[in-house]
Amino acid sequence: MFSPTHEPIISTSVLLSIYNNLSDQRAVFNQGLKQFGINTEELHDFHGQISLRLFVQIFEWLAQALGDPWLGLKISQRAGPDALGAVGYLFLSSGKLETALQSLARYLDAIQNSSRIDIGYVDDLVQVRYRIIDETISPKRQDSEFSIGLIWRYIKLLSRNKCKLVQVSFEHDKPQATPTLPTRIFKSPVLFNAESNSLVISREDLQYWHEGHDPHLFPILEDHISHTLAQLDSATTFTESVTQLITDQILDQGARAKLIAGIMNISTATLHRRLKKEGFAFKELVDLRCKKLAKRLLDHSNLPIATISRRLGYTDPATFSRAFRRWSGATPRDHRQTTRQQKLREFRANS
Repeated sequence: MFSPTHEPIISTSVLLSIYNNLSDQRAVFNQGLKQFGINTEELHDFHGQISLRLFVQIFEWLAQALGDPWLGLKISQRAGPDALGAVGYLFLSSGKLETALQSLARYLDAIQNSSRIDIGYVDDLVQVRYRIIDETISPKRQDSEFSIGLIWRYIKLLSRNKCKLVQVSFEHDKPQATPTLPTRIFKSPVLFNAESNSLVISREDLQYWHEGHDPHLFPILEDHISHTLAQLDSATTFTESVTQLITDQILDQGARAKLIAGIMNISTATLHRRLKKEGFAFKELVDLRCKKLAKRLLDHSNLPIATISRRLGYTDPATFSRAFRRWSGATPRDHRQTTRQQKLREFRANS
């Protein structure tokens, strides 16, 4: 399970590509963006990012709102290299297909972290697998079909439609409607409820070369992407900034959103909106900090439970007890007793 400070993110360039490919349905898309707390202007921010969890939710909502279960797959076949920003252009500037796929796997984090592309070699076949690592992000059918479809789209562009697929597979269940569209797009067997989202091609096809590539462009793009990754590694998310401000003293004062917003010199509405954009609610962050502090005080102090309750901003110990039971499955008293008994057993075993 990922912590708030490592919430998966994705570049807004991917969402912008989807937006640009829905010219006839932008009214619905704008409605969805507003519903999820995103301004259309934010999509045009070159360095913009949103929560990957939120992106997947928007994609699923959009497919349902438009009544098109194959939305992700359809959009993938209209998308250009800009859908993945510099990484998409790097793919088509890689020359050989094998180099392009390896670059995509290596630099995917520059577009969306907590996702992986793996390349496996088995005899004369190559399997290209895509997955979101965070298993709490679900359902994700639209993202899976869009991503696999987009990889296939790029392979076709680089090889000038010479590469042929051996097989395609998806982790999600087979749709109720007969999946004729995937068969038409991939022109190969398409499996559902499989172990992975993947494309299988011939190992020989890895040697296909993009005839129009510029050999001087690849190192320039690669250097730019490497610099972007270095910046992302050192960046602090808004959620992380808020979490760091929810100190023991703030909890003691009640940890109200208005208090944190005042410290950050922003409005309470902006605080909630920016947290929502990264996939979190203020109450969730307070709960996580309360849970950690409560366990620390119960495990390593002799403070009465009523005192701990007040330290966490609860005026009623019964309310704190119910909250702690929701966090851990046990009351504060039972948790403290179980922890002390466990420590006693460990002490006797080691003495």
